[in-house]
Amino acid sequence: MDEFPPPSVDWWITSRCNLACDFCYGPKPGRDPAGLRDEILRSLKDSSVPVVTFCGGEPLLVRKVDEYAGILRSAGKRTVLNTNGELLARRHGQGFQLGNFDLVGLSIEGATAQTHQAMRGAKASLGDTLNAAQLVTGAGIQLKIGTVVSAVNAAELPYLAKFVQELQPAVWRLYQYSQRGEQNVGAHRHRLAGEEFHRLAEQATMLAAPVPVASSAEAQTAGCLIVDPAGTVLRPTDSGYEQCGNCLNEQLDDIWARIPGRSVISANKRWLTVLDQ
Repeated sequence: MDEFPPPSVDWWITSRCNLACDFCYGPKPGRDPAGLRDEILRSLKDSSVPVVTFCGGEPLLVRKVDEYAGILRSAGKRTVLNTNGELLARRHGQGFQLGNFDLVGLSIEGATAQTHQAMRGAKASLGDTLNAAQLVTGAGIQLKIGTVVSAVNAAELPYLAKFVQELQPAVWRLYQYSQRGEQNVGAHRHRLAGEEFHRLAEQATMLAAPVPVASSAEAQTAGCLIVDPAGTVLRPTDSGYEQCGNCLNEQLDDIWARIPGRSVISANKRWLTVLDQ
């Protein structure tokens, strides 16, 4: 028996996004091989991975993402939707099955619309994201708030902590800004020292209580198992992403078994215990 069974998979179901954040460490936007999605879905369904997170890119740009989540839930998986929240109300009005997800993660980068836009660009709407949060909690689905902490929003983090306290999510995830990713071009303004991140995270944890806070410094963000739009299994490294195989060519569990950083990935995903509450 594997000492570190696979805790979850982050499925980059699309590389496309409705925003263009300059700190993005997701896939480079391009023409996705959409025809492979059903095959990737079968691979995830047949694996022992208990939790699948739909991310990207912006997963709500994929018309059938809720259908895919429903199939995985029927197979006994837990499903998480990571979204910037901008499109959720519109998709919900079109019949999107929000109930196919056990938890929805929304990205909030500031306590004010100005700071949120300073992080995510002029097209980002904090109001739309907050409306999405109300939609999620109103549906009785667990809410996760995710915040990338950088030099741009560091001063506002204490105010954001009180803001998050009022939202009462199941967990608040704090990520130190990482320079990883092809379209991540904002290092000149986002870079934040590890010591400063730890100080800010400790302060935010106290201010947001009793909301649980799970923070990931740059070294910990390597703790992910990713499947990209082509089925390639990736593991983050200091400078980019290491290709570990392809889940369309071999079983995901076999790929997982030969990854040397399994313990790091398992440790970084301990926050997923909120799904059991």
